Amino acid sequence: MNRYVAGIRQYGTHRSLTGQRVPRRPRTGPLGLDAIIVPGTRPAAYLDHAVTLARAAKCSLVILCSHYLDGREVKEYLDARSFSGAIVIQLPAGYAHPLFDFRGLLAIKDQLPPACGSHVTDLSMKRNVGLVLAKMLGWRRVFFLDDDIRDISYPDLQRTVDMLRSFSAAGMWITDFPDNSIVCHANRVTGGSQDVFVSGAALAVDCQGDIDFFPDIYNEDWLFFFDAASKGELGNSYLNATQLYYYPFANAERAAWQEFGDALAEGLYALLHLRRDVGQATSEYWGKFLEARRNFLETALSRVKQAPPDMQDEITASLQSALKSLSDITPDLCARYVEAWRQDLKSWKQRWAGIRKMPSVDAALLELGLETTPAHNLKRILHPQDRAMLLRTSGQVAIPKFDTLSEMADRYSAQRLDSPVHDEKRIALARDHTQHRRQSQVDEVIAVVHMTVLYCQLRVIRIFSLRRLST
Repeated sequence: MNRYVAGIRQYGTHRSLTGQRVPRRPRTGPLGLDAIIVPGTRPAAYLDHAVTLARAAKCSLVILCSHYLDGREVKEYLDARSFSGAIVIQLPAGYAHPLFDFRGLLAIKDQLPPACGSHVTDLSMKRNVGLVLAKMLGWRRVFFLDDDIRDISYPDLQRTVDMLRSFSAAGMWITDFPDNSIVCHANRVTGGSQDVFVSGAALAVDCQGDIDFFPDIYNEDWLFFFDAASKGELGNSYLNATQLYYYPFANAERAAWQEFGDALAEGLYALLHLRRDVGQATSEYWGKFLEARRNFLETALSRVKQAPPDMQDEITASLQSALKSLSDITPDLCARYVEAWRQDLKSWKQRWAGIRKMPSVDAALLELGLETTPAHNLKRILHPQDRAMLLRTSGQVAIPKFDTLSEMADRYSAQRLDSPVHDEKRIALARDHTQHRRQSQVDEVIAVVHMTVLYCQLRVIRIFSLRRLST
């Protein structure tokens, strides 16, 4: 019992909870990937990597849009990339559907710390929609890819997907920039031992059989594959991917918002290290873990002077914000949240088993109360030179007065730019240096004016040539 209590702590790494069997050369050939699913929020240009991977994998691409990502903008971008194998869905604000009725978690949502409501995200809903769409379309294997993930080669993607021979889900290793919570970033920066873990940002999933859902909470991906990890069915290819850099300590309130989900997930995975199941996540257990969590945060705070000086104040604010949020989290709240989550999971699996296969994408989206963004007319995507021609109109052309430009050059050449020297004690060497520097400035001005004259002459010649061709 004492060993068990001593093991209740925040773990710096969870590597031992994932499988590492990466197929080298599968005898039966590579597994097929049906779709890459992107829960997008950033502008369309951020989808470039997803498009490249989907093209290489010859699979469908599902893009669920909201926030700064508009479905029409995505369609224009995909048309410009000549990519037609995409399903673009604009997720309405406040979207709901009976399949995603998690009433147990919804009932307890108002009892969470106030900071949990400071940031609204639809990431879990997008991922759940992606799962259901895969089920309706008969897809076996999908790959979740966030729009800020880069540097995944197609061979590495395929090797990660091939791990689904042995695992129900398999992720990649996002170490640069590390995929961590804010307080875990603070732990690393202040000298603590901090690893990364499998993430929903780059995750292959086998959609056959029972499958969990993504709860609406920070670290929703850790809860999604918790059962897989507990059964030894969570794989880690240890193939590297890159997350776009951001400064994690810019907003201390985000650390407070993350705290409940981060503490809950870390506590659940600490149970797995102790070879205990989720049924032992009792109020007594959470009381001990929350104490260990507070010690973890306070220890990082005590080391803040080891961080770069220009980051120390913001790291301190983030850790203090997390500690304040932690003080609102009770052992009973954690136990009741886990109980509600497990009850909703049972109901979800019943609904999942009853999802019918649909004859088409449109039929599946209709069933979900969604629709795909209509395609644009490829004939209206113009070459830049053609767009420029449309802007030209007939009419009078103003010809620059070259004599005026010449006069400008002469005037700048003759102008004395140096001001009188009032300090009579200045040594002659300094005076000569100043005059030389100012004469150089005059020479530069003259050169710029002469180049301007030459540029204007060339533009006039081009304008007259174009007008002659148009007539």
